Amino acid sequence: MLKKVQLLDAAVVRDDLYNIVKTEGYIADEVIEDLTSIIDVFEEIKMVQRISSERLIADLIAKYFNKSSSYINLLIKFLKEQGLIDLEHEVKITSKGKLLKYLDRYYLSTEILRFVLLNLNWEECFRSRDILLNLDSRRYVFAMVSQTNSKLVEDMSKLKENKVYNSSYFGAITNINSSSGFKKVVEECFVKLNLGYVKKDFFIPNNFGMKVFRYLSRDLLDQYNRLLDECWDYYDRGNFEQAFDIASSIIKVLLFVPEAYNVLGCVYIKMGDIEKARDMFNFAIEVYEKTSFGDIDADSYISLYYNLGLSYYYMNDNFKALKIFKTIKKSIPYKIDNLDELIEGIKAFTLIRPSN
Repeated sequence: MLKKVQLLDAAVVRDDLYNIVKTEGYIADEVIEDLTSIIDVFEEIKMVQRISSERLIADLIAKYFNKSSSYINLLIKFLKEQGLIDLEHEVKITSKGKLLKYLDRYYLSTEILRFVLLNLNWEECFRSRDILLNLDSRRYVFAMVSQTNSKLVEDMSKLKENKVYNSSYFGAITNINSSSGFKKVVEECFVKLNLGYVKKDFFIPNNFGMKVFRYLSRDLLDQYNRLLDECWDYYDRGNFEQAFDIASSIIKVLLFVPEAYNVLGCVYIKMGDIEKARDMFNFAIEVYEKTSFGDIDADSYISLYYNLGLSYYYMNDNFKALKIFKTIKKSIPYKIDNLDELIEGIKAFTLIRPSN
């Protein structure tokens, strides 16, 4: 369970999430305005009787503002849990709540993001038992959506035709976007927070949303990067079966990870299944380019491109292999082991091991 944060407290240290918000110039205008409107309602009607049902309060305010009850309920939970309104003995604004209009909007936007994306119980708020909405799966969802873009959605049907691809990233992202509970979160949270938009029933994060989701899933991504290091260790020691199993597990559990497909491709070369190796490298490069948003790991990308050329070389497609190797040599300012030998050795069909 993720630890809750005391929000809107001047003593809270502004962390990396705040820095992302401030650097990007992001302000959750719509949500802040709605929070302010709710505060104004409480201030105007001056309720003195205790209303036992928060849901009833949310329904009344939602009807007043012509908003959904689940969305208003979300905002009331934020106001209540941060001590901005008091619903225990009477419905009233606290002294802290009266300062809402005067808070730093970057700071307030950060804390709204933190509450909605990390602390909020989506299942309770949106009346869903969807496993994708619980806190334990939250970082997984963030990691998945952070690598989805419009071009990828357009090509989804073509890429899903291959069963290998369908069982990994694309199958998982399709399942997430077809979840009724997740659709509710997208509608009531992600879109209203201007973290992205919906296209062809898929949630597409904008550049800011992508950065926020990647930041919030960083621990999970680091964990899988460590598993990838283990993959290459097993591969280098000749334990190809173990390397293959770990890489396969990664792409079934998390998201598209280029290095996992790189491992699979190299193992396929060792097994003599060059066509599958080529498919792994081609697929990894294609989706890497569509999901990276310019944030490409150069070494990983070069390794994939080199190994793609190597697979063509082993398939005796010398024209494609030579084109790739010459492109690498021309584009990379440092020397790559075996590259010159490969270029010169194509005619002699010299065998060189895959790169990791």
